[in-house]
Formats: sequence, structure tokens, C-alpha cells
Amino acid sequence: MNNFKTYFRIFLTIIASYITIKFIDNYKYFFNIITMLLSMLTPFIVAFILAYIFNPIVSTLEEKFKIKRLYALFITYGFVLIPILSSTVFIFPIIFENIVDLVNQIPDYINQTQEFFISMGKELKDVDPETLKKISNSIMSTIPDIGNLLVGSLGHIFSTTFSVGKFIVQLLLSFIICFYMLLEKEDFYNFSDKMVYKLFGEKFRNLIFEFLSTLNSNIIKYFSSKMLDSFIVGLLSGVGLFFIKSQYPLLFGVLIGFMNMIPYFGPVIGMAPVVIINLFHNPTIALISLGYLFLVQQIEMAVIEPKIVGGQLGISPFLTILSVTIGGGFFGIPGMILSVPIMGVIKIYVEKFLYEKN
Repeated sequence: MNNFKTYFRIFLTIIASYITIKFIDNYKYFFNIITMLLSMLTPFIVAFILAYIFNPIVSTLEEKFKIKRLYALFITYGFVLIPILSSTVFIFPIIFENIVDLVNQIPDYINQTQEFFISMGKELKDVDPETLKKISNSIMSTIPDIGNLLVGSLGHIFSTTFSVGKFIVQLLLSFIICFYMLLEKEDFYNFSDKMVYKLFGEKFRNLIFEFLSTLNSNIIKYFSSKMLDSFIVGLLSGVGLFFIKSQYPLLFGVLIGFMNMIPYFGPVIGMAPVVIINLFHNPTIALISLGYLFLVQQIEMAVIEPKIVGGQLGISPFLTILSVTIGGGFFGIPGMILSVPIMGVIKIYVEKFLYEKN
């Protein structure tokens, strides 16, 4: 049996080395294959994420309320589907309409910016006209590119990701797959456990499951509290912007709530579009919106976050900023959001290595 494991590991090493060499030589071809596979496996990836989110709810209903798993799944799906359907019917059309209107307004924003620079040039008579012209041309040359990029990106998103038929089919399929994954979760766990044990042995199996358990604990602790915190911030922001008569209050409320998941940088990223867009319509509302959102962020940092999130992961501000910067640099917004709990796990193992007695 030991010889089999040794030969099998050698075989895996050779295969992995061969695949790595081929991947480097033909990376474009493999990237296309990976993209195609990810597109095909999207329902399964989404189902796994849904199962990860729903599992604590189903387990709580099973263990604390002694409800059979099948009924616990139906109850969980009922509570989840009602908000989703409500959002789809009432909220998503408004957000979609706001985005379309915002994209249509981009040419007007560009023209207003050009007029601003022209009028500023007329008033600044003491400044060298040629210098001002060069500065203005260099700035204005980038604005159409930004506008075209935004329009093109949004158009690509809505023509692919948010294709109504494709989106609905994949979402329904993901919920169905998730249902059976949760219904038979012990089978999946036992299969994975036996596979890792057979391939890598008991010691490595224990290390993997210990690491996954620690990562799972950090993600649940962080996201369960941070999502509630961000929901409150997004709700306060959206309601306040509505009464201030800001442009697109619902869209900006959702954006601020989502961006609030990113520590330190998120609130700034979420507030910037609110101020910039409102400047084109009403500078006074833009300033009031900035002041209100700054006040919401102060309340969030002083009251909401300490009460709900607290220092659950025990990560210093320096490590938080470092992790968000690295995660954002490699994986964009998802990397920025996931970086904090991952850094929490790294911190646990580094401290374990440094302070554990031999």
C-alpha cells in the first residue's frame, strides 16, 4: 500500500510538471479553455457559494429546533427566495434604470466639463494661454476614453452577465444543485475526507481540514457581522440621499453598502461617485451629500462597527490595509473583500509558528 502511495505521488508530480510546462508554453490556449470551463461550471461554483452561506442556517434549524433537514432546506429557501424575488421585482428594475440613465448622461457630463475648462481659461487671464490649453487638452483627451470605457464595460456586462434568460436559468440551476449538496453534505464531506486521506495520508489530511476549519471560522465571523454592518450603512446612506434629493439614491445606497465591505478604501470608493455625479446637477446637493455620507461613516466607525463587527479577527489597521492592498492588486474587488479574513488566518498560523513551544 505504501509503495502504491509513493508511485502515485511520483505519477502526480510528473503529470503536474508536464501540465505546468505545457501551460507556460501555451498559456493563451489554456486560458481560453479555463474561461470556457469556468463558464460551464458557473452554476456549480454559485451553488457551492450558496451552500456555504445556507449551511449554518440549515444546521441551526436541524440542531436547535430539531427540524428534519429536508424541511429545514424548504424553510431556508423560503426565507431566502422571498427577499430575492422582492428585490428582482421592485429594486433591480430601478437600479437598472438608474445605470442606463447614468450611462446616457455621460456625454452631457463630458460637455459640461469641457465648458468648465473653457470658462476657467477665460477668467484666468494671467495664465499662459498655451500652457492652459495643453493642460486642458491633456485632461479632456482622457475623458472620452473613460466614458467609452465605462459605456463599453457596462454594455459588455449587460450583454453577457446580465442576459435575462441566461441569468435566470443559471440561478435556478444553482439553487437546485445547492439543494442537493446540502441534502447530501455528509456524503460530500466523507468522500473528500477519504480521498485526501488515501492520497496524502492522515497527517496532511489533518493539516488541510484544520486549515479549512480555521478559514471557515474566520470567514463566518467576519462576513456575518460585516454584512449586517454594511446593510445598515447602505440603508442609512440610501434613505438620507433620497431626502437630500441626490441623484440615483437607491443605486448609490446599494453601491455604498457593497463598498463598505472593503475596509478603509471602500467608503471612499463608494462616496466618490455620489459627489461627482451630483456636482454636475447641483453642487449644493453634492456638498450636503458629502457631509451626510461622512457623518454616516463616522457613526459607523464609532458606533455600528464596534457593536456589530468589533475586533473579531484581531487584525491591526496596518495588516488590514496591507491585506486589502495586496488582495485588490491581484484579484480586484473580490480580493479586497476576502483579504481580511484570509489575513486573519495567516496571522493565526504565523503566531502559532512564532510562539508555539517546541
